[in-house]
Amino acid sequence: MRDRIEEELPMSRRPSPLREAGRTSAARMMVDTLEPALSQVWGRKVRIRKVEREICVHTSSFQAEHLRVLLKSGETFPVFFKDMNPEHQIAPARKVRKVDLGPSYHELRVYRTILSRLCLGTPQLYAVRWEPDRATYWLFLEDVGTSRLRDCRNHTRWVPAARWAASFHAATRNLPPSQTRFLPAYDYQRYHQCAERVRSILPGLQRQDRKLIEPALEYYTSRVECFAALSKCIIHGQFFGKNIMLRGRNALHPLAVIDWETAALGPGGFDLVSITSGRWTEEQRHAMWRAYFEQYQAETGLSRSWEEFCNELKDLELYQALEWLGWWRNRSVSHNFGKWIKELRRITSKERWTGFPDKASSAVS
Repeated sequence: MRDRIEEELPMSRRPSPLREAGRTSAARMMVDTLEPALSQVWGRKVRIRKVEREICVHTSSFQAEHLRVLLKSGETFPVFFKDMNPEHQIAPARKVRKVDLGPSYHELRVYRTILSRLCLGTPQLYAVRWEPDRATYWLFLEDVGTSRLRDCRNHTRWVPAARWAASFHAATRNLPPSQTRFLPAYDYQRYHQCAERVRSILPGLQRQDRKLIEPALEYYTSRVECFAALSKCIIHGQFFGKNIMLRGRNALHPLAVIDWETAALGPGGFDLVSITSGRWTEEQRHAMWRAYFEQYQAETGLSRSWEEFCNELKDLELYQALEWLGWWRNRSVSHNFGKWIKELRRITSKERWTGFPDKASSAVS
């Protein structure tokens, strides 16, 4: 894995063995990595005097820091540092995630192979330091601030996120296999495994939770082949407010989508139902659906039925809720299981579950 990355990295982004002699501290390694990288970004020689480090407290998986890079020229430059070593995952993540380097390498490839070629405001990748012999797996990214969309209660700030998803899906829908073949696909096996995972947790659930999940799972299982037949594009995979940053004073790119380790080839609607899950009213939710619908059609020139689009999203809402319930397993693992039970209850309410089996509707009433 290290060799594959070094083959792709420009020479100026690789740490120099000569300069590393006697400089083993993390701060020194950061300087040695950033100087050639920033020199390449700016097209001029960059010398770093000091790196000030501040722990990022709002992270969901990996340890991260906000770096304040002080240059010898007197300038300062913000950089976001992400430690991708799976052994260094934060405590909550270690409860549910495997110690696996795969997702870390996957995110790096997404940045280098896909995001670096777009102009949609995703953080710029400045540098990589990937050294298995030192257990060092570092990414240095553009620091897009600390303001997350999830902390904003103003619905009008969320609508642009739906439009952004449509623009991203439109921009990447025809990328060649050479750029996308490494991405996992939302195929029949994935949807089937979701059903099996949820079925395996049913015996250990509280009666009320099991009573809600069973009819939903029965309907979902009957639709697995339909899910597998949905058209695919590149999706983020966890397009929630926690992974969308609000940039300050940037009219061109007010949003910056982060944490791409779950990127995949799947139905674009999956990202949309992610960003519109939770607390919204049906009116607010449909406003975001409509924003995506219109943006995607405007950018692709494709046309489809609004009713068909909404029905597809309702099915994807169900899949997403079951996927997360299978992930969190039960209420004792995390409070997030209860959140997705609540979401499933909304999805399967009589007012929304039109066209589903009668016995399922009566079971969840």
